[in-house]
Amino acid sequence: MPTALHLPLAASLFMLIHISVMAICARLFGITVRSVSYGVGPTLLALGKVKIKLLPLAGGVALKDTREEELYDDDPCLDAYNFQPLWKQVLLPLSGVAVLLALSLGIMGASGWASFGAAFGEIIRGALAPLSTAQELLGNGEAFARTHGFALVFALFSLKLCAFNLLPFAGLNGGQTLLAIARGGKPFVAWEETAAKWLLLPGLAVLLAWVAAFGWHGWQAMSA
Repeated sequence: MPTALHLPLAASLFMLIHISVMAICARLFGITVRSVSYGVGPTLLALGKVKIKLLPLAGGVALKDTREEELYDDDPCLDAYNFQPLWKQVLLPLSGVAVLLALSLGIMGASGWASFGAAFGEIIRGALAPLSTAQELLGNGEAFARTHGFALVFALFSLKLCAFNLLPFAGLNGGQTLLAIARGGKPFVAWEETAAKWLLLPGLAVLLAWVAAFGWHGWQAMSA
C-alpha cells in the first residue's frame, strides 16, 4: 500500500470503529439513537438513520436527549441519554475510545503505552507551535509511516487520536465524560450550557492549530 494512503485510510478506519462502537453501545444500553453520521460536511448517502458524509475526518452519534430536543410531556424518557444512570453516561462516550485503545495496544504491544502517554503532551505542544514543534512531530510520523506497515501506522495514529478525544474539552469524549461526572447523574443542571461553551473554546483552538499544522506540512511537501 502506498505510504500516502496510510493516513487517510487510518483516519477513516478510526472514525468508522469509533462511531460504530458508540452507536452499538447506545443500543445495548437501551438508548434511542436518532442518527449516526460517518464523516463531516455534505451528506453523500443516507440509509435510514445512517448518513455517509463527504469528509471522513470525524462523525457523531445523535441520541435522544431532553437537553437537545423537546419531548412529549407524557414521555418517561427512559430511553434518553441524559436520563440514564451515571455509569452509562460515563461509559458511553468512552466506549469507542476504549475499543480503539485496546485494539491499538494489542497491535503495538508495550511500546504503545509510551506512545499513548506521550501523545497528550505532544498534542498541546504541537498546538502551541504549529509551524515548528508540530512540524517536527508530523515529520516523525511521516518517517514512521514510510518504514512500517499499515497495521502499525493505524495503531500509532489511533493512539494519538484516542489521546486527543480524551482531552477534557466540550465536543470531545473526555469533555462529555467530565460534564456527565460533574452533573452527578442528573438529567440537567443550569450551569452546564455555560460550562460547555467555555470548555469548547480550548478544544477548538487546539483543533484549528493542528489543522493549520497539517495544512502547512502538506504545502511544504508539495513545494519540495
